[in-house]
Amino acid sequence: MNMQDSIEYLAEIAKKSGAEQFDVLAGSHDSRGVSVFNGVLQNTEISNSCGIGIRIFKNQKPGYASTEKFSKESLEQTLADALSNSEYTEPINADLPEPTTISSVLPTYNPKLESIDTNCLLNTCLSIEKQVLAASEIKNVPDLGAEISSSTTIFANSKGIFFQDKRNSFAVGAGAVAERNGVVKMGWYGKGGRDFEQISTEQISGEVISRAKELLSPRPVRGGKIPVILSKRISASVLSVYLSPFFADNAQKGLSRLKDRLGEKIASEKFSLSSEPLLPDLPGSILMDSEGIPTSALGVVENGVFKSFLYNLESASKEQRKSTGHGVRGFSGKAGTGFMNAVVSLGELSGKEILSVFPKCLLINHLEGSSGCNPISGEISIGAQGFWCENGVPLHATDNLTISANFFDLLNNITEIGSEYSDYFSNVKVPSLAISEMAVSV
Repeated sequence: MNMQDSIEYLAEIAKKSGAEQFDVLAGSHDSRGVSVFNGVLQNTEISNSCGIGIRIFKNQKPGYASTEKFSKESLEQTLADALSNSEYTEPINADLPEPTTISSVLPTYNPKLESIDTNCLLNTCLSIEKQVLAASEIKNVPDLGAEISSSTTIFANSKGIFFQDKRNSFAVGAGAVAERNGVVKMGWYGKGGRDFEQISTEQISGEVISRAKELLSPRPVRGGKIPVILSKRISASVLSVYLSPFFADNAQKGLSRLKDRLGEKIASEKFSLSSEPLLPDLPGSILMDSEGIPTSALGVVENGVFKSFLYNLESASKEQRKSTGHGVRGFSGKAGTGFMNAVVSLGELSGKEILSVFPKCLLINHLEGSSGCNPISGEISIGAQGFWCENGVPLHATDNLTISANFFDLLNNITEIGSEYSDYFSNVKVPSLAISEMAVSV
């Protein structure tokens, strides 16, 4: 059976199972990509995954099960497993949603991307590599690849909802190594989206060269508590680690320091954070969440005030609330919670202007992992590189830094916010952030 036939069959036998209500979710993901090194195709990768899962409620107790096989036997066993699993879960007073009319359309699928073949991806990479290697001080391009990915998700429930989501995108990324006077640095840049015709190999190679060379000739700085600018290149990486405290299910489990803080000021009045599922140019946009709830914009933090947790059906039922439409689930596993697109509102300062907020500051534009970050405690400890700036002017590169703070303190220490997002195709969009102080060790 194909995916739609499997959905229909699993729903049909679930109706006869004695379950009060159920929802079924099936998904497939396809990707094809290439990687290149020294003018030679290193690897061609084609992958496909698909499966189907069901959540049933019997005696108000949820049970989950899934399979990657679409035979009748496997689907029947999956239903039996879900019914069996429900015997060991706690009751949840949650009603699955009724069908509703959704009039909006999101351009999440571009059929032209499917015509981009392996040769096109290969030639794009070879062109980027040739241009990057032509630059002075560039030694090699060890990380270079391109990929086209597509997915289809079908959702149905016992109330009659049937929803299909289809999307695709491309990604091209390159990392180059530069050397000067024995100092070696690597710079990386990636481009993604849904319109491959907008790819400019000259633009990508230019960014890669610039980022590889900009941190050469570093000089030390004095450590201490220093004003810091988190550039738009890396600010989203920091925020993405600390999104889970805004999920209601984490607060209910005691895994969020924001528990019992609704309505309180938790950040600078300059800071506003929202979930934006209906923006057509962001990859997380979707019309319906994975539990059948229509999506809409949600203000999470407004001018520093904590306005709302993100709820799915199960976490909402525990507080006798309605879901905010942030249920996230693949065909396997339980329903979780997530931002569709996490967006920090733009400020008013350009990239040049935000450097002038402090007489002296560190501009951080490169992070080295996030292993020292804890979303529960809020602790931040990250290796970093960037520039020492005075009076709005970057004076010299600096490296071997560790920046430390607590995320919840950092929110209150935001002095200004930039007016631009990075051009990376991401579902977390954050402009540059001017932080009054962070601990910097060298």
